[in-house]
Amino acid sequence: AAEPKAAAKAAPKAGAAKAKAKAAAKPAEEPEEVQERKEELVNYSIDDGSGPAWEVNTGVSKKLQKRKERTVEEKAAFKAAGLRPGAPQQYIPGMAPVGAGAQPGSKASQALAAAEVAAILNKKGPEVEVPAPGSTSTATVKVPEKKIGIVIGPKGAKIQMIQEKTGAKIDTTGEIFTITGPPSAVSQAEQAVKELVEKGYCAMQYEDFAENFVNVHPSYFPDLIGKGGVIIREIKDKLGVEVSIPSTPANATQGSKKYRVGLAGSTANVEKAKNVINDIMMYGHAEITHPGQVHEELEVDPWAYKYIIG
Repeated sequence: AAEPKAAAKAAPKAGAAKAKAKAAAKPAEEPEEVQERKEELVNYSIDDGSGPAWEVNTGVSKKLQKRKERTVEEKAAFKAAGLRPGAPQQYIPGMAPVGAGAQPGSKASQALAAAEVAAILNKKGPEVEVPAPGSTSTATVKVPEKKIGIVIGPKGAKIQMIQEKTGAKIDTTGEIFTITGPPSAVSQAEQAVKELVEKGYCAMQYEDFAENFVNVHPSYFPDLIGKGGVIIREIKDKLGVEVSIPSTPANATQGSKKYRVGLAGSTANVEKAKNVINDIMMYGHAEITHPGQVHEELEVDPWAYKYIIG
């Protein structure tokens, strides 16, 4: 009975010895773990300056950064179009829908549409106001080739005057004059062009416009016109009026019929022009057209007429 007990006591001791042996074996594995850690720590390289630039941490998320970049691009597009952000954009009938190629209603689409409008206006001319859709009108007037110079005027003065006073736009293609703009402006410009074709002048040229005439026998036409047109030019230039000499038949001077010489301009100057024409017919000169020349009137008894006339 004593032997089994001794055997039982010996068994635990043997188990304890084995446990101690296992515990003693564990420290032997530690150098392998340290070796593995050392290998992991070696995963680095020295920056010699030949690689790419380092990323700078701005503290802003990528989403917020993209939003800022998009805002900068939109402001640049508005600036290129000559508009302020949030300002109403211009629209031209026939253009592509607003924001084509961008999301409808987005700021990017508005900037794109504004840039397209600015590009079209730059091709048409400087600072042309685009009317609202549906408020424009168009008219065409055919101008005979020999009258085109009269309608356009010296260096385009008359056509420019019509555009400035009416606000309409006039384009020419050969004998066709195309007028565009608000309906009232187009109507006024069309009337002015037609008057220039028919009369050589238009009411729009004068602030206080008036028309009148003087009945003149054709025998006086050479005196009113002067050599090389010098007399009639003096009347036009100094009084700022239009003088129209009518065409007459070849034998008109042999008859007694008088023809109307038309006058147009401001009311006061038209009256002065009438007096000049009457003076030339009566005395052969006027102060405006013949400066320095004078005349005197004498009363002669009828019985002396035959001596004066001879």
